[in-house]
Amino acid sequence: MWMLSAAFVVMGAMGTSVHGALQVHLEMEGNLADSSGADRHGVLVDGHQGFNSYEPGVIGQALALGHISADPGPTNNDYVRIPYVMTDDGAVAMWFYVEDLYNYVTLFDNAVQADDWEMWIYATGVARFRIQSGGEVSANLHGLATDGDARGDWFHIAVTWRRLSPTTVENAIYINGRLIESRQGPWVDPGTAVFLGGGHAGNDAGIGRWDDVRIYDHALDEAEIRWLAMHALAFEPAELHLKEGQSASYELRLDYPAGFDPQVEVNVTITPDGHIALNGLEAGQPLTLTFDPGSFEASQTIEVLAVDDAVNTGNRIATLMHTLSSDDPRWNAMRSASVSVFILDDDLGCGAWGYLPMDHNRDCYVSLADFLAFASQWMMCTDPSGEGCLRPAGVKIAAHRGYSQAAPENTLAACNAARGFADLVEFDVRPTQDGWLVLMHDGTVDRTTGGTGAVENLTLAEVRALEAGSWFSEDYAGEPVPLMSEAILAVLPDMIPLIERKTGTAEQYVEVLRALRCASDVVVIAFDWDFLAQVEARDSTIVTGALGSNALTGDTISHIRSLGIDFINWEHSAITADDLNRVHAAGMELWVWTVNGAARIEELINMGIDGITTDNPELARQLLEQP
Repeated sequence: MWMLSAAFVVMGAMGTSVHGALQVHLEMEGNLADSSGADRHGVLVDGHQGFNSYEPGVIGQALALGHISADPGPTNNDYVRIPYVMTDDGAVAMWFYVEDLYNYVTLFDNAVQADDWEMWIYATGVARFRIQSGGEVSANLHGLATDGDARGDWFHIAVTWRRLSPTTVENAIYINGRLIESRQGPWVDPGTAVFLGGGHAGNDAGIGRWDDVRIYDHALDEAEIRWLAMHALAFEPAELHLKEGQSASYELRLDYPAGFDPQVEVNVTITPDGHIALNGLEAGQPLTLTFDPGSFEASQTIEVLAVDDAVNTGNRIATLMHTLSSDDPRWNAMRSASVSVFILDDDLGCGAWGYLPMDHNRDCYVSLADFLAFASQWMMCTDPSGEGCLRPAGVKIAAHRGYSQAAPENTLAACNAARGFADLVEFDVRPTQDGWLVLMHDGTVDRTTGGTGAVENLTLAEVRALEAGSWFSEDYAGEPVPLMSEAILAVLPDMIPLIERKTGTAEQYVEVLRALRCASDVVVIAFDWDFLAQVEARDSTIVTGALGSNALTGDTISHIRSLGIDFINWEHSAITADDLNRVHAAGMELWVWTVNGAARIEELINMGIDGITTDNPELARQLLEQP
């Protein structure tokens, strides 16, 4: 699929239908005049602690609202009052520049109650709109930013609503012309004015720049919103995976609604780093492509070569930045876009340095995986049935979701219960709607808490309000859902956190681990091996393990190793001694999940398995330590 692409069959009258329903249009060209023809001009309100100015915008100028205090929680800023009453169906669209992030960046508000008809951005970068509580729609701006950080980026933000009944409305949020989320919620009648950047106590801290603000009396469809966002670059594919010395290509085209071609030629300049060559040019040399009138819809091909440097630098991610220039002001103002190139280092001999003595798995790094391999090999008995032979004490025990037979899974109580029995504590992690990583195995909170709904649709505050212990036993009533950071700190230093990623981006996980300064002290596992490759590319000190099931073939082992993943963690019933030997021959460790039967645990221990995940780490410890 084309990234940022959509199919448009747009009638020539589409622009007329958009403008015909336009009720307020503040172009921000040095004033707050309404150019819709309805004379609903904005009025700048002095907030006493804020300031305002006109700064460069997406098209011409933009209104900047700011704050003169250095306090982290700004209040009482300048804001704009617009004399307009929202209709039953409608839309608000604008370009917004994210100056800073805090709780809460107010984009717009309404003269009704302070918590109704509002849009804001959290400190986490999540933008949210609601007419009333229960109908919130959200979008993570960090995930849509060019460099993973929304600060310093322009976003085209549009929200729509359709009143379905006297009490129900359907809300939707679009970022850069794309629908991110829609949701039904309760209706409440609007007030008599719309505010930009403030208006209510608690919603008076809008800092940033507003450009091309529009309010409509009908819910725009996606094609109409794309006309407002106007343009994008589309890539196919949106990311590349290459080994050093290899090449691959992607297609680039201009993406815009039918009938709204650029007015003049558009130039796209692609800037690689010094280890990537584009279309036969020298490595690191920028490539400029030109889209001419008459061929704006045509795709252009970019050949990407990952230069073989003959030095082990580890797997990494290179970013190809695409910047535009044009005499068409909309295309000239378009923000940069990027394609990610995941590069696998092919220098397995570690370059001139060779392998270090402790690099047991021959990945050119000395890490936790090497220590575990050393311990396993040192204690391994060549004949486990021999009289007086020590059992392979290098086998590591991981408590599945904590000691989940003794305490409610994925809680701090379960983590603490594993102490003294487990070497590692496994727990499952998902992001909340506002980007916080929390412990939860299921996609919803229904099974293990008193709440309902998908984790990804709940904020951290909503998840933290839930109780996650009484379903297991009343002895654990009141046990909260922990943050990943809390679980890590509860497990360290006497056990190792074994983090199973259920959903979320590599950036989210690596950011937390770096903030805690524990990247080299944890293990990250996932069924999504591309996710693990991304983690390795961002921080190779993090030990990663590939989860899987069914037959473990030689090709599978080779593929996992080629991604730079440190070890394999497989469903135990599929594993044989031959599988273990093949994995060890590849210089990797083989762990298994989830084993609870005593006979199978003993069999795996005698086989020489490297790690066992179990719901009962106490039993596994007893079996491992018996003579």
